[in-house]
Amino acid sequence: MKNFLFSQLAFPTVIAAIIIFSCSSSKKENNSGFEIKIIKVGKGSGSIEVNDLNNDSFPDIAVANGEDSSITILLGDGKGNFTNAEGSPVSSNRSPNDIAIADLNKDGNLDLGIANTEISELTVLSGNGKGQFQQAERSPFVVHSKPHTHGIAIADFNGDGNLDMATDSWGINNVLIIFGDGKMDFGNETFYKVGNRPYQRLRSGDFNKDGKPDIVTTNLEGNNATVLLGDGNGKFHEAKGSPFACGAAPFGVAIGDVNGDGNPDLAIVNSPTITSESKGEDGLWILLGDGTGKFSSLSGSPFKTGRSPSRVAIGDLNGDGINDIAVTNYNDKSITIFYMGKNTVAETKTITVGNRPDGIAIHDMNGDGKKDILVSNYDDNNIMILFNK
Repeated sequence: MKNFLFSQLAFPTVIAAIIIFSCSSSKKENNSGFEIKIIKVGKGSGSIEVNDLNNDSFPDIAVANGEDSSITILLGDGKGNFTNAEGSPVSSNRSPNDIAIADLNKDGNLDLGIANTEISELTVLSGNGKGQFQQAERSPFVVHSKPHTHGIAIADFNGDGNLDMATDSWGINNVLIIFGDGKMDFGNETFYKVGNRPYQRLRSGDFNKDGKPDIVTTNLEGNNATVLLGDGNGKFHEAKGSPFACGAAPFGVAIGDVNGDGNPDLAIVNSPTITSESKGEDGLWILLGDGTGKFSSLSGSPFKTGRSPSRVAIGDLNGDGINDIAVTNYNDKSITIFYMGKNTVAETKTITVGNRPDGIAIHDMNGDGKKDILVSNYDDNNIMILFNK
């Protein structure tokens, strides 16, 4: 197998530990139309996800700290203020790289599924509905990913009413599904062939509107994305036309309707400069879905980003009813915002953030009806919330 080296994103080997960080924050104005709040988290902040983790109807934050093997949980008051949950950060096992949030044991409380990179494991943290999390009884779950996992997606892939987990086996060009029993136990792996080197991200959505979860993965060395359509019984087949060309070294992917036609589209970042082997142009590639599982490239793709875009998020940032796209530029200390129109990029904006911005999310974090942007800065060990003014 060819040795694939990453010039910037390789995480060092660490021992899982709990390190306590204070939830200090600061505010500053930004001339790009955002007010910025900075919150310290763990070391090597990466994947960032938003959901209501303590059942108070306000959005909370989960951040993966890759270099100290922990997850920071920040509880929100609905007004844009956040405090560390009791017990946060919590051990996540080695090098957490990606987070998915769902109720895995059907107790009404959200849990965390985590892809641990450098090892072939998925960690499950059980939530108590108050913002505290602990290792599920059988966690971590060893999977036969070769050589190790990077991404995670959660859905009921076999229609039994229990949530399952999907991850990548990039060394053999597969994705794998590990099926859940609704009681925090997972097993019975199933593998599906995808494109060449599905290295970093996979996500799940309903691409053909049949009410059954499908899977998309970016294929780093194939320069394309594979769309697997699910039949609801745990089996998948490739969508017509899959894999879909999507530019050089496709890395992160997000799902959402970005042209207002009611069909899910794909926003994919091209990042050849984030690796030591890939060639081509950094940028954003947009694949428009037709609602049947087929995708076509938006004219103008790839759209210019900063250097080494790593992750991408979708949400309506200007309140025009059409979702926009935001991208972290890992080696540029910036994010790029693409304000979308119908079947076009109407405007772009670049905003300076911290050192090696990685994780990104879009959500209304202070209850003012405007979507905000959350960014994790890997080298600064913090997150930034960009409040939309």
